[in-house]
Amino acid sequence: MSQAPGAALLLTFARRDEEPTIRGAMAALREAAPGARLEAICTPASAPLLRALGVEELIVYGDGAGARQVIRQARARRFSAAALVYSQPGFSGHLKLEALALLAGVKQLHRFLPGQEGRALGRLRLAWSVALKCVQTLLRVAAASALCGVAFLCLRLRQALAGGHRANRA
Repeated sequence: MSQAPGAALLLTFARRDEEPTIRGAMAALREAAPGARLEAICTPASAPLLRALGVEELIVYGDGAGARQVIRQARARRFSAAALVYSQPGFSGHLKLEALALLAGVKQLHRFLPGQEGRALGRLRLAWSVALKCVQTLLRVAAASALCGVAFLCLRLRQALAGGHRANRA
């Protein structure tokens, strides 16, 4: 992470088991941007933990602030650096956090995983990850819909073979 004035953004769900990783990410952000305000986008449930860890300003999503408003606030603050903290970076990694980092327009992104050092993450790689996770989600929804459709057709076929949907009523 290189020197960057202004504000730095922390993106995490702030789970209790992520505390050491969050502390490491905060230290890296403070080193990358000395004197910068450390801010986080969080939910009302994660706000107390982030305040206790020393985050200076919170943008709380879900307490009357919708997604558009949160993204507008993040883009207006023009964060120069961001740290994403989550447990699993693969396809099970957090799509919401990655999409938020991409939509916030942060120039410098780093990903922190438990037990590892922070790793630079380019915007193109992040966009590719978000796109793949969206496609994966759509495929899962399509597969679930197809399965429900097949189950419904089997049910209707069974009813038809039994004499119609009213055959079992006395």
